Amino acid sequence: MFSRFHMFSTALALLLASFLSAQVTLKRGAVVYTGSAANTTAPAVIDAKKAKEATAEWQKIEAEGIDLHSARGKQLLQQINAKVREAVKSVATEDSRDLVVRKKDIADRQGREVADLTDKVVEKLEE
Repeated sequence: MFSRFHMFSTALALLLASFLSAQVTLKRGAVVYTGSAANTTAPAVIDAKKAKEATAEWQKIEAEGIDLHSARGKQLLQQINAKVREAVKSVATEDSRDLVVRKKDIADRQGREVADLTDKVVEKLEE
């Protein structure tokens, strides 16, 4: 049998653990590449513009002057987004990161520095 104190202390520990695991707040309209802010313990960010520019599809858009609002432009943007998400998920797994969002979309309540995975994502995209 559990004593009342033991049950209370267990409940308090669970409550405290859930509070501490929700360590970040996302801005409205945040771009989340992988994970959830509700239970993150290892958040990270990427510079979406740099990641996008590292793709062959973006380089094609730039080189050929493709209108982003055209059917071809939209198709290439979808391919870019898919490649960036795939690269982010791969790098996040390698670095044991459970949340990756666009830079400036996150605020860390604990005052910790949030890791920047941009260079690793760009490297993955250029492989």
